[in-house]
Amino acid sequence: MSQPAVALPKISIVTPSLNQGRFLEQCLRSIFAQQYSNLELIVIDGGSTDETLDIIHKYAARITHWVSEPDAGQSDAINKGFHQATGDLVAWLNADDYYLDDCLQTVALAYQQHPEASFIFGDGLRVDEQGTEKSSFWEGQAPIFDRRALIYGLNYILQPACFINHRCLKEIGYLNPNLHYGMDTDLWIRLSGIAQPLAVPAVVAASREYGETKTSSGSFARIEELRRIAEKYSDLPLTPGVLCYYLDTLHRLVESHPEHYPESFRRDLLIFWEKSGALLSQYNARPNGLPIGKVSQPDHITSRPRTSQRQSTGLRSWL
Repeated sequence: MSQPAVALPKISIVTPSLNQGRFLEQCLRSIFAQQYSNLELIVIDGGSTDETLDIIHKYAARITHWVSEPDAGQSDAINKGFHQATGDLVAWLNADDYYLDDCLQTVALAYQQHPEASFIFGDGLRVDEQGTEKSSFWEGQAPIFDRRALIYGLNYILQPACFINHRCLKEIGYLNPNLHYGMDTDLWIRLSGIAQPLAVPAVVAASREYGETKTSSGSFARIEELRRIAEKYSDLPLTPGVLCYYLDTLHRLVESHPEHYPESFRRDLLIFWEKSGALLSQYNARPNGLPIGKVSQPDHITSRPRTSQRQSTGLRSWL
């Protein structure tokens, strides 16, 4: 007698947006293209004045819930969506990011086999403003989770490639609304404190990096917030991971205005940065900030065969 089919977990996706109309349609279409039947889509707009509302109205029949009103920042907007969500898994996909083929099927399979995981994350692509691929986030290495490396300031988890166990999210209390840049890092640390996350060796999402994004434009304000988060959980005022972020930002500043800095300073900065990167080996990490280790999931997990060209260059098979 055949076994009954296992129901797909319900996945709730929250998309926060503010004047991101030029990207929003690609974001939404990447969700719809998943053809995932047990899906809930919640769009939280902060009162956009561009073409955002036209796009929302265009796809309103496929959006479970949407609102356009002022909010207290990105964390507040995402939390609004989380409170509306009813899925087994919840995620947020910023309006300028997008999912790759088979993303939701891959995550659903992982959740079915490991429903105890506090969150599930994979690899992703770094793309520019036009959506042209720059690199993979994990640079060819299979994603792994190392909580100690995360606490010590290594920001190695790509947010669009993360899906959160809703039960665990309710237990730890959603995003910290006082954080502007590192609310995701803070969330991963808190979630991993109550249950082990699951890393999947698959490229599932694309993160757009350009001058207007908070990751690119936050500069020292972003790093200082990450430093405070690392200090909160490590009890160290400055960790090697955060130091490398400081040096990276300083190096980019120096290179963008070389006329203000002598050649000797630029040379010594690179030497110091290299030596600081070597310290990361003490925290189970490579000089590029990615943790070292083996993928910690059973070898019986398999993914569906891939057929499209996007699939052949994006979503990798399970190891």
